[in-house]
Amino acid sequence: MTTAADAPSVPAQSAPTDPPQGRIAEVAAGVTAALVAGWDAIRARHPQVPDAVISMATGGRESRTKSAHFAPHRWRIREGSALHHEVFVTAESLEDGAREVFGALLHEAAHALNNARGKRDCSASQYHNKTFRDAAAELGLIQKADVGDYFKKKYGFAGTAPTDETAAAYDQQIAALDEAIRATRVRPAQRTRAVVGGAGGTASTAELDDDASGDEPEGADGPPVKEDRNYAKATCQCEPPTVIRVSPRTLAKRTILCGECVSAFEAE
Repeated sequence: MTTAADAPSVPAQSAPTDPPQGRIAEVAAGVTAALVAGWDAIRARHPQVPDAVISMATGGRESRTKSAHFAPHRWRIREGSALHHEVFVTAESLEDGAREVFGALLHEAAHALNNARGKRDCSASQYHNKTFRDAAAELGLIQKADVGDYFKKKYGFAGTAPTDETAAAYDQQIAALDEAIRATRVRPAQRTRAVVGGAGGTASTAELDDDASGDEPEGADGPPVKEDRNYAKATCQCEPPTVIRVSPRTLAKRTILCGECVSAFEAE
């Protein structure tokens, strides 16, 4: 008879670190549900913030420069003609953490609040004015202390973050969002430090790649490549589309977004 002492030892197996395969499909749904609950909590405290369709997915090329946006009147109910607002959070921003993502939700709520009040708080070039600053403060946001002068000059009061008191007020929602973020989407190669959005977007700090480092990416062993002055025509997805003319090289290197439809301008 073989005793326990005689039995061959079995190597201990480490516990799997990945969730069961069947649950991977639920990651995005769980995050979206937590975002919806967060938006409901914001509206419960600030009833003037309008309802909106809340969604989360990859922002594609736009994820290089944004974490969220508010876009008014983008969804139509199938049984009627009423148009509803959109709040979109990029999947790539989830790696910033639940508190940062919830701060983006509050940022977009400030835009939604101003939209409901008929106030314009952001220019087409994404400069966030004092109207936005005041609404953001009303919702418990402060200006980030580490925002540089260039960012402030270009984007105004866009660099926001929740105060400690605000984070404490929404601690349950932030904790639920943190639990839901069981995976994050890899960001694409990033080029700029920018802020984007529909009526306005959330500031997103991005790492510069070699093409945006200030060095000439082409002609490094010779004179700098001259800018092509044969401007190309580019349009957005507005109806009718907005038309801009821009250097083909600039259009290839940068994502230029329309402040109204929140789509990237594409060369015709």
